[in-house]
Amino acid sequence: MDKGYSQPGAWAVIYCAATGKFLMGKRSSKVNKSGAWNLFGGRIDSGERPREALVRELGEEAGLSIKPRHLAKLHTLTRRFNSGQNDRDMHYFVIKAEREFSPRLNREHSDFRWFTAKQLPSRFNGPTSIAIKKGLLEKAASH
Repeated sequence: MDKGYSQPGAWAVIYCAATGKFLMGKRSSKVNKSGAWNLFGGRIDSGERPREALVRELGEEAGLSIKPRHLAKLHTLTRRFNSGQNDRDMHYFVIKAEREFSPRLNREHSDFRWFTAKQLPSRFNGPTSIAIKKGLLEKAASH
């Protein structure tokens, strides 16, 4: 694993209550884990707070302009690595969308889709897989 994986990260569970669906992006061939689906978000840069990092990532990856106060804290967990690597703090936030919308994707994503919790795809990146296993989609829907 490269050093980037132990950096803290922040991700958004974007949920549309009107349709009961979650927005995910499909990773493009230009990034690692190509073809995997994921929540939008990513690494927290040095000196950034989790909300600031997520606002930046949402702008870069999905063309979204979100105010930090509109990000509701969902969950923070620390992923422990057996390899002796640094632990990784993972911050998850929820965004409630009034309607499904089309994000403006950058080169990191080749596609996007709105999924119900029962119709999720089978292949995810690590942080998204962890969020699903921890029940964060259901938690976001009831948040």
